[in-house]
Amino acid sequence: MPDLPHQLILLRHAKSDWDSGARSDFDRPLNDRGRRDAPRMGRWLADNGYAPDGVVASPALRAKQTVELACAEMGFEAAQIIYEGGLYHATDAEVEMVADAHLTDYRRVLLVGHNPSLEYALRDYCPDAAPFADGKLMPTCAAAVIEFADGGARLRTQMRPSML
Repeated sequence: MPDLPHQLILLRHAKSDWDSGARSDFDRPLNDRGRRDAPRMGRWLADNGYAPDGVVASPALRAKQTVELACAEMGFEAAQIIYEGGLYHATDAEVEMVADAHLTDYRRVLLVGHNPSLEYALRDYCPDAAPFADGKLMPTCAAAVIEFADGGARLRTQMRPSML
């Protein structure tokens, strides 16, 4: 049987609440729009055959809330989410190291993190990735599905909540 391709789904955290009174950037929660968008993206991923078998996320509150809301829609148990502290304030190279490490254990990995590192990682993997109509490549709660096969990477699709 031929080796199946691996997929990496980059998902930027949903919209956060800048006026929440959080003690730090790390503790900033999602706002109302973010709490609506994260489950919508989880449903879209599940409905389009992109439910992951491995999930890794930044432990920052807004990323944690995003991944838990999205995973609930995909039937992925919150207890199985792997939180990687290095994804908070990560460089693109650090995002790629985390992704590569988990792609050895899983066929389809959902990685939830932050910009600008997700945007830079997407460009590293897929230099031809085009921004959305507003010029943004990875706006809040956007997903990019990258497929790895035959020694290369290609962007299968991109989605953002406003397109659903």
